[in-house]
Amino acid sequence: MTFLVGLKLFKLLQVLFISGIKFLFAPLISIGYGFNYIQTLLITAVGGILGIFFFYFLSRWIIVQYNRFSPAIYSYFTGVKIEKSRKILSREKKIKRKFTRKNKLIINVRNKYGFAGIIMFTPVLLSIPLGAFLARKYYSGRNHTLIYMSISVVLWSFFISSIIFLF
Repeated sequence: MTFLVGLKLFKLLQVLFISGIKFLFAPLISIGYGFNYIQTLLITAVGGILGIFFFYFLSRWIIVQYNRFSPAIYSYFTGVKIEKSRKILSREKKIKRKFTRKNKLIINVRNKYGFAGIIMFTPVLLSIPLGAFLARKYYSGRNHTLIYMSISVVLWSFFISSIIFLF
């Protein structure tokens, strides 16, 4: 009996984890594990919200660390002193990036839809870690960003779970 409870708990944790990373697949996996509609709805919504909070605050730490250590890394590889590399990095033009399909999608969503687009498309198109990072980087000054992202996850969880259970 305890083995079955442990197995059910392990499946629940897997669905929570997948919901926090790639939300679109979580309801399918939840149904495959035998969870009913309400359980699927709750597990995927809670997992998505936990993922948003985790990656939103992790993004802040990553951005701070990047800004802190990029002059030191630049000076290490170029041989320029750290003080001079800070000046160079602050003036240096952005390196022209190679555009991939995913980069184009991110830019199009941000330019066409802005804050609302990031909120709406994070769970299904962008993935929760990427959407949380973009929200933190570009819209961290806005009030209630995490609340809007959480509402989006709950709505998508309801929508995707309902469609899967209907078909």
